[in-house]
Amino acid sequence: MPFVMRDGSGQVLAIYREMSAGAEEYLPPTHPAVQAFMQQNVAQLPVSSAEKPAMLQSDLDMIRVYEDLTDILLTKNLVMLTDFPPAAQDKLMRRKRLRSSLSPITELLDNTDEDEHDLP
Repeated sequence: MPFVMRDGSGQVLAIYREMSAGAEEYLPPTHPAVQAFMQQNVAQLPVSSAEKPAMLQSDLDMIRVYEDLTDILLTKNLVMLTDFPPAAQDKLMRRKRLRSSLSPITELLDNTDEDEHDLP
C-alpha cells in the first residue's frame, strides 16, 4: 500500500491497498501526495452526530492523560522542559499556569460534590 488513482491534473483521487483498475501507481506512505490526500480526507470521515460528542470527550480525556504523563516525566526528571521545542515549552507552561489558576475552583467543586453525597 498505497496504490493511487490520479485525476487528469495529477491530483490523487483515491488510495487502494492493492493494485486495481486505474490505480497501478505505487507510492510510499510517506510520499507528499499520499500525505496530502490523507490529511484532506481523514477530516471528512463520516462520524455520526451521535458519535461526535463521544469522540470529542475521548479527545479531551486523552489530552488530560498526555498532560498528566508529561507532568510525571518532568517531575521524575526523565525529560527536561528544555528537551521540548520552544513553542511546546510555551504551550506546556501556559497550560500549567491555567490549571494552577483554576485549581481552587475545581477543588471547591470537588468538595461540593462530596458534601452533597453526605446529605441525608
